[in-house]
Amino acid sequence: MPRAERWLIFPTRSEQRDRTRISLVDMSKSIVQIRNEAAAALSPERQQQWEQFLTPAPVAEQAAGLFTPAVEPVRVLDLGSGTGILAALVAAHASAGSSVTAIERDVDLAKASEASIRQVCDDVEVIGKSVFDVLLDDRFDRVILNPPYKKISPVTIPTAGGGVKITNLYTAFLVIAVQALAEVGECVAIIPRSWMNGEYFKDFRKWLLDECSLDVLAVYGSRQDHFKDMDVLQEIMLLKVSKRKQSGSVAVYDGIRPEIPLDRQPHELIPLEALTMGRDRILRVERQDPRLSRFKTLSEQGMWVSTGKLVWFRNRDLLSDTEKPGSHPLYWSDNQRGMTTVHPVKCDREQWVTDKADSRNMVLPSGSYCLVNRFSAKEQRHRIYASYLRSDTEYVADNKLNYVHQGTSRRTVPLNDKVAWGLTLWLTSSIVDEWYRQVSGSTQVNATDLRQLPCPSPGQLAELSDLLPVNDAVDQQSIDHTLEGMFSWTKAS
Repeated sequence: MPRAERWLIFPTRSEQRDRTRISLVDMSKSIVQIRNEAAAALSPERQQQWEQFLTPAPVAEQAAGLFTPAVEPVRVLDLGSGTGILAALVAAHASAGSSVTAIERDVDLAKASEASIRQVCDDVEVIGKSVFDVLLDDRFDRVILNPPYKKISPVTIPTAGGGVKITNLYTAFLVIAVQALAEVGECVAIIPRSWMNGEYFKDFRKWLLDECSLDVLAVYGSRQDHFKDMDVLQEIMLLKVSKRKQSGSVAVYDGIRPEIPLDRQPHELIPLEALTMGRDRILRVERQDPRLSRFKTLSEQGMWVSTGKLVWFRNRDLLSDTEKPGSHPLYWSDNQRGMTTVHPVKCDREQWVTDKADSRNMVLPSGSYCLVNRFSAKEQRHRIYASYLRSDTEYVADNKLNYVHQGTSRRTVPLNDKVAWGLTLWLTSSIVDEWYRQVSGSTQVNATDLRQLPCPSPGQLAELSDLLPVNDAVDQQSIDHTLEGMFSWTKAS
């Protein structure tokens, strides 16, 4: 069957030129079918290997719709084009004479890309290579991408402004995408939200915000709604940047739904400086609650967040089911029971380490601490799961726990006991939970982010602990109500 008969099931390019605007509803279902057939054929092993998620039509429509309409022809680039659905949708709205360059290393997907894009554009080049093997000039007016999300060993990508440290494939793709933009060109990406916070993405964040105007942040409200057939585990967002000086404000959409056009969903225009925090330029997706503006950060209040030093699979020889002479208690997330920490507990984890731990720089001083689980998902009741620990002996913390103390990165100093309990109450409050949800889209609760968290002074935390003494049965309403009274809060506007 000729290609035109096989794929061209909707108006030809010449017929499209007679239209002032192409409705995506009128677009041939064949492009969607190409995508769905490719998604069904993608093996779970291949998908897991690259964390490659082919773009569903509703998400593709929203992404393509973020570009500014242009009267003149545009040069479109799709990095890692998959089935070509993104480039096809961008080209469908472009003026006559526009061109598309698509890069896709997979032979079958490259063929699917060409089949999709040629339905809406005459000038098409599909390059069957890795994105990293193609030299691109900065000539593209529109760059769109849904890159693989896989973590990689840190590498440095050269740019005109110096090297950028990269720890994930999707940020590597974005560096290439931005460098391929012509002046005032625009880039739209479908990516995880994890780049907006955390130590790993610090260099990339600083480079991107210095290089581009951040125009749109649109975070999906559910991890299940957008890529239903792809089993995506991360929070996904749409990002739009442009090659120019920073615009006056950023359009921020929080909790978007894929089945509703973006122009029908609520959003706020917010100055970039109101969304960034600290030297690492951590990004929020809302203005900070004004009730928190009175507080310094946790680190400014003289507290520090460190990560437990025991990596169990590297220290199997230390683990013990029973207490022995010279051994130390070992705390895992399993030992967090409500807002307190219990030891020992019945679980699948050994509860002690032998005295060999003393020579491995992992034993922490006795005293009072606040422990925070390093992993959580947005569906959990609390993104920050904090628990109070008072240990009368030296102990060891698993690497999947953060612990808050009043020392430094090199020296651990326990907290005052009242401060440790007051901090646990603070971190369990609803206002802090909302703050963290606006800061982090990652399943990892980063020590870097916790250090930036607005926090009362140690004296105020001690006062809070007197109002709600240590009791694992204290409920959420009591915590929130006590804080409202203590700080004379009214309902946030």
